[in-house]
Amino acid sequence: MKTLLFILISLVSFICYAADGCCRTVVVISVDALHPDAVGSGSCPNIFRLADGGFFSRDALSTDPPKTLIAHTAMLTGMSPDKNGKKDNEWKPGEAKAAQDTLLSYAGKKGYSTSLIYSKKKLGYLGKDADREIFSAEDAVDAAVSVLNPEEKQFIFLHISGLDTEGPVSGWMSAEYMDEFSFIDEQLGALFNKIKKSPSYLIVVTSDHAGHEKIHGSDHPEDYKRPLIIFSSEGKITDVPADALKIDGLKGYLETLF
Repeated sequence: MKTLLFILISLVSFICYAADGCCRTVVVISVDALHPDAVGSGSCPNIFRLADGGFFSRDALSTDPPKTLIAHTAMLTGMSPDKNGKKDNEWKPGEAKAAQDTLLSYAGKKGYSTSLIYSKKKLGYLGKDADREIFSAEDAVDAAVSVLNPEEKQFIFLHISGLDTEGPVSGWMSAEYMDEFSFIDEQLGALFNKIKKSPSYLIVVTSDHAGHEKIHGSDHPEDYKRPLIIFSSEGKITDVPADALKIDGLKGYLETLF
């Protein structure tokens, strides 16, 4: 009798989660200025475990020009700068926010509680449809850990700064740059551990752009590079459409996963 009751409870729980969507928890992480060549088992063991267990490409591309707000606007709206109208890299609190629907809008319509957590004030431009908006220059990852509730149907977009400061000062792929990346990965370990308490989850790790030497935002090929990692607890993703490697094509593909 107890065994039958357990089976019935498990079945009802499964049906409830299925009705809610493929993944109870969806977290998209953009590590600002992350060069794909920095991703490795030694430099970022926590991120690399996701890459090793899911989909990983070093061939994703940014916008033209490859700059933070322009790129993130394309990422979240699923539109190129020519279509979404965001061709400059500036925004200040109090100014108009993006008018287009974003990945946050989509998640909200699917019944997710939505959070936009970011390390640069300009990304507030994308917060129109977020249930919760948090700016934290130094502690964005900690804020995400605090906000995350594995029992809630939740979507979080997390932007992490640090490499975008270290790159121009010390150089992309320098020892200092890699140390900063290792620190970010260590912080993310706590977030990943909490996400894994969710019955089903999707984690995306990517970036807005990279850089070369001590330069970024230029037309140098290295500046356009970004990694793309997609990990799902519901089964290993081994391939994605070519369009999903374009920063304005990622939104459409992710919407098919949750």
